[in-house]
Amino acid sequence: MTFAPWTVTLRHETHVPVDAASALVYLACAVGVALLTRRRPALGVAALLVLAPFDFARYAGPTTITTLKAGLIGMLVALAFSRPDLAAFRTFPVRAMLAAFAATLLAIALSAIHAQHLGPVLREALKDGEYLLLFLGAVAAFATDPDDRPFWRTLELAVGLVCLSALAEYLVGAHSGIWLHERSIPRIAGALEGPNQLAGYLDVALPVLVARALVHRDRVLVAVIGIAAVTDVLTISRSGIVGAAIGVAVVLLVLRPFGGAALRFAAGVALVVVLGGALALRAGVPAGYFSLDQAPQAGDHLANRSQLWRAAIALWETSPAVGVGAGNYELDLSEVGLTGVRTHANSIYLQSLAETGIVGLVATIALFGVTMVTLRRSGVRRPLVVGALGAAVALASHQIFDDLFFFPKVASAYWLVVGVAVAEVAARRLFERRRAAAYVVAPAPAGAP
Repeated sequence: MTFAPWTVTLRHETHVPVDAASALVYLACAVGVALLTRRRPALGVAALLVLAPFDFARYAGPTTITTLKAGLIGMLVALAFSRPDLAAFRTFPVRAMLAAFAATLLAIALSAIHAQHLGPVLREALKDGEYLLLFLGAVAAFATDPDDRPFWRTLELAVGLVCLSALAEYLVGAHSGIWLHERSIPRIAGALEGPNQLAGYLDVALPVLVARALVHRDRVLVAVIGIAAVTDVLTISRSGIVGAAIGVAVVLLVLRPFGGAALRFAAGVALVVVLGGALALRAGVPAGYFSLDQAPQAGDHLANRSQLWRAAIALWETSPAVGVGAGNYELDLSEVGLTGVRTHANSIYLQSLAETGIVGLVATIALFGVTMVTLRRSGVRRPLVVGALGAAVALASHQIFDDLFFFPKVASAYWLVVGVAVAEVAARRLFERRRAAAYVVAPAPAGAP
């Protein structure tokens, strides 16, 4: 390990092919998760929660082989041979989610009509399919083994490790920074692809952990929340910090905890935001930092949001109904004047609009909407369900300014959390249905007319 405190070195993507050593790692992940799932399905979900932010990827041709994909295959195979409880899939909440996923897959398929590059369309379809399988696997595993204790402990562990990996970049050097006073100040990312992605991961984790802490007093949990909040501020991700605050606010509004718990958490959130803002102002916020026209870091071959958003609208206008093709946005930027730039649109909604047209934008909004409505109207006020609702609102808000589903580490953690939460809602529906059925068929008391 090389120590390079407070330095910034831009990271460039490299396509490293699968070799014998990495193949053994993938095999070990698949077998390990399968054995855990075979023992208890809840342990399989817990293992994927750890693998998600630390996903190790290697290329096999145009696609990636990752530890998370290997673990997911292991979990699904183990579930297939362990007779999982599939009754949850017949409940309305799960069917509604499946319909929303189907709409996004249909939008991707239709986008191939005007796509110049069909390979990226297939890649995006497979990526969306991977998210669907993560969701389905989490639902099936939790429906079969509805014990959330492994989930909570593993989530705390994963978040703690992610934050420590990010904070360590102040010692070993970061791969992203912000230009301030003629020097680059680190923006930490840790195990995630970048600071905005780390903030997106914490958008998922913080509301869920706060919901847990409001119901179950645990000093370790509070410490993890504190470290995560500080780490979130240090990403210097404007939309990420605001998104996490919105998600936590949703949790407080839904749970409405009695006593001083709500005030303490609200005060904690406010304190972190105020201190972060004061620190930024004291250091000297760079010109344009709160503008869509902020200049990108020199040499990173990106563009600012204003340019990327205008490019998204220009590409959408060439094919309003079905877009220019899923995954084609970054390849078509030169056609609308952004030469030498290859990135996403920095907004999931504009990315969907450009690549999959009106159909895709509606499907994307519907996917978030169905998730929120399913969790909010369920009547279930358990921490995981309420926390997942907060995470959905946080991520939907953050993605106005970023496309985080473009990055599997963030999206995978999100869909695992939502999958387990929807499984809890489905379990409530099944319980109510079975109780009603038992009441209807109960035999009349002896001597009754």
